[in-house]
Amino acid sequence: MTEPLKITFIFADTYRTEVAITCEGEHMPYRRRSVTITLTPEQMDKITLKKVDIRHGEIAYEEIVDCFIENELKERQEDD
Repeated sequence: MTEPLKITFIFADTYRTEVAITCEGEHMPYRRRSVTITLTPEQMDKITLKKVDIRHGEIAYEEIVDCFIENELKERQEDD
C-alpha cells in the first residue's frame, strides 16, 4: 500500500513584523504556524506527477510550477 501524501501550509504573520518595523523601528521575526493535511487517495491521484519522458535512462516527470488556494464561494459572490 502507498503511503498517503500530505500537503503542508506554512503561514507567516508578516503584519505584526511590519507594524513593529514601521511604528517602533524594531524587527520582530515572523510568527509562523503550519498545518498538515493528509490527502485522500482521490486527491493523491489528481496531483501525482506524470511521467513525460526518459532522459539518459532516467524517467523525467512534470514539475509543480505554481500552487494556490482558491475560494470558490467568494468568487461566486463577487460574480453576483
